Amino acid sequence: MDVMNDPVAILKRDHREVAAMLSTLESSKPGARRRATVEKLASALELHMAIEERDIYPVVARVVGKEEAVEAGVEHRLAREGLSKLQKLVDEPGFGAAVAMLTAGIRHHVKEEEHEVFPELKRKIDRDQLAALGDRVADAKKVKKVRGRPRAA
Repeated sequence: MDVMNDPVAILKRDHREVAAMLSTLESSKPGARRRATVEKLASALELHMAIEERDIYPVVARVVGKEEAVEAGVEHRLAREGLSKLQKLVDEPGFGAAVAMLTAGIRHHVKEEEHEVFPELKRKIDRDQLAALGDRVADAKKVKKVRGRPRAA
């Protein structure tokens, strides 16, 4: 039996990495380390969201429901807005509030994906479709890494 790239496992790993970076930022002080973490977070989230939007949500819309895919897209837009605020406030007062708001939005999104959307997706597509989806996700992450950017989180 071949080892399968499980797209859900890959995306859940990303979720944990993002949560760890957000946790680091919660207690961070202004300076180079905070700026580097914000940039790493931004790069990781952008890649993760792009992969979900391109590869995962079209399948979710087809087999789980259009509403779930639309809601996920709205949550991604809100995450991008929160990320933009975080980048603008990286050395300013209000940074902690920006981290808290982004963290709350991402926690909500991750909970829905991991407890509702992903399990439903895995139930409704066959192993071959899941494997193909996993290969696309893994390949997209490899391409990004080869180009010298941080891995997705």
